[in-house]
Amino acid sequence: MNKRVRIMLVSALFLAGMAIALRYAVTGPAPEGAPPEKKSGSKFVPSASSPGKPPSSRGIVGGESGRTANPLEDLPDLTWSPRAVEETFASGDNTSMHRKMLALLMDAPAGHKPGLADHVANLTPDDEYAAIAWLISSRGVEGAAMEALLQDLHHRPADIKLPVMAEILSQENHPGAREAERALTIYLQVSHGYPSNAWRGAVEAYLATN
Repeated sequence: MNKRVRIMLVSALFLAGMAIALRYAVTGPAPEGAPPEKKSGSKFVPSASSPGKPPSSRGIVGGESGRTANPLEDLPDLTWSPRAVEETFASGDNTSMHRKMLALLMDAPAGHKPGLADHVANLTPDDEYAAIAWLISSRGVEGAAMEALLQDLHHRPADIKLPVMAEILSQENHPGAREAERALTIYLQVSHGYPSNAWRGAVEAYLATN
């Protein structure tokens, strides 16, 4: 092998070695325990070790963390009619009459809802108020029916009405907002404006010390 060929071979080997060294320096070895490279078009599927977003809670008072299930879901299965209303009154069952009236209210035509809402408000004891509270804050009734429930709300004990009022004031354009803001401003001696979620925390702090 002559001198010229030998020089050419050495140069070629040198250049090849430099190319390999350069590539290694740029990419480097994969770190130990590193996940495999993500391929385009792959779809993430939540699993037990990588859960997806939890379902949102439902309810009425106390924000997302304090909300409860819809209490209207377990009402008696009743169909409204004038006769059904008469029979409910005639039954004299004071322990469940308010729940039956509430079921009839939810099924009644719009023109009959205000009268039934008034009956529901008068018949429902404080310890069974959750369904009405949910109905008010979720705007399950409108107009005069809502007005009947809101008027009754202001006559309930503070630990019942204040959280519902705070929930009202966290929503835009709620029909009970004006009176709720007036009442809470008097109770709490502070104003957070409307709408505002700050009323919830203020009511919790007030009830914790009063």
